[in-house]
Amino acid sequence: SACGGPPRSARAAQQHLREGDFDAADAAADKTLQTHPEDPTSWRVKIRAEMGRGDLPAATALYQQWKERRGSHDAKAYRMMATTSLWQAMSVPGAEIKTRAIQIVERHEIEKLAESVRDLMSDDDDLVAAAASGALLTSHPAAPRLATQLLHSEDERARALVVSSIGKKVGRYASGDILPMLKDSSARVRRAAVDVLGKWKSNKDRQALIELAGHDADGQVRSRALRALAAIGGDSLTSLALTALDDSYLGTRIAAIALLERDKKNPEATGALATLAASPDLSVALRAALALYKADKRDCLEVLERAYASAEWATRSAALNSAAECTNPDAALRFVGMGMADKRLEVRLTAARSLLAQGASEPALRALREALAADQLTPRLLAATDLARRGESEAVEVLSRLARSGTPEQREQAIAAHRAAGVISDGLVAALGDDNISVRLAAADVLMD
Repeated sequence: SACGGPPRSARAAQQHLREGDFDAADAAADKTLQTHPEDPTSWRVKIRAEMGRGDLPAATALYQQWKERRGSHDAKAYRMMATTSLWQAMSVPGAEIKTRAIQIVERHEIEKLAESVRDLMSDDDDLVAAAASGALLTSHPAAPRLATQLLHSEDERARALVVSSIGKKVGRYASGDILPMLKDSSARVRRAAVDVLGKWKSNKDRQALIELAGHDADGQVRSRALRALAAIGGDSLTSLALTALDDSYLGTRIAAIALLERDKKNPEATGALATLAASPDLSVALRAALALYKADKRDCLEVLERAYASAEWATRSAALNSAAECTNPDAALRFVGMGMADKRLEVRLTAARSLLAQGASEPALRALREALAADQLTPRLLAATDLARRGESEAVEVLSRLARSGTPEQREQAIAAHRAAGVISDGLVAALGDDNISVRLAAADVLMD
């Protein structure tokens, strides 16, 4: 129009859309496009109308037509599509899907969906109600009371969710609600409560965490308690760490190393780390070596070489990943260079990514491009992510294809790789039309970034 903004017929199409008359909106948009074939409002109306009718593949096909005519992606259009997908997901019967949609809305602070989230506070399923009350904890007057009530839900998932929400949004003022949850019958809930204390980093919680680290029946609770104590800091933790080194759960033994690392001025702690660096348990040895190098630049090349001699390719990869933080730069480059000739593609890829991080780009890029054509999904995704981050169009196209192929779980992995690479592809937007709602939610989450 002469005064700017969309043509009058495009504004009429928007009004029909608001009224829920998708056919009239579509017809009005078509009328505008006859004379204004590149009017963005009309294209967006047509896309939204198809989504309103429930024809998601048609909506994503229309978006692709619009993108090709426009010459680039339309962030306003694909975010509108993502928002619509989230709104639709909050109306499906499944509690897990509704919960996930609410959490995405919360993460991206999508105000236009706040009313839909509010309505779900009264959902019959405690998990959904917990997600909704947690999302609105500081913005809706009824949310705090509901969240507190749900601390007593029979659903452990709901209890864990509100523990996390209250701990994050209310802070230590909510200690009267959170601390009792450390004794919950569910390990899931206790883990959530321990994680909250780790974020609060209050000395007032040290004794409770020490008790959990030493006596809880769940290995993850014990390891998380140790990590929370490492975050809080303070004295008199070395003896606790030394005891935890005999724990049956590997995660607890590794968390104990983080405690010893904090006490690096204590000869007993550094002596224990030196002993651990010689351990036959290579996962523990590598982490101890890293801690020693951080403490006093003690070269740990021997530990790296021992780990790289392992028959397990994952251990060899871990050794390569640790090199830059475990020895001097020249030695690290030489050591990682050995990995470029490893018999396993996964290890060669680890070496390439490490070399790239250390500035040795040419040999690294050759290996990444080799992995881009691999049969295995994980190496291919890792290579595509690194190359797409560097602006290589072929890698973006690989991510695009992988977002539309394989199992739903594999498609979700490819969608997540788009976030890591910081790219938008045709396949990512097309995933909003996927026949699997979990895949659609994954795509909506990334596209709202």
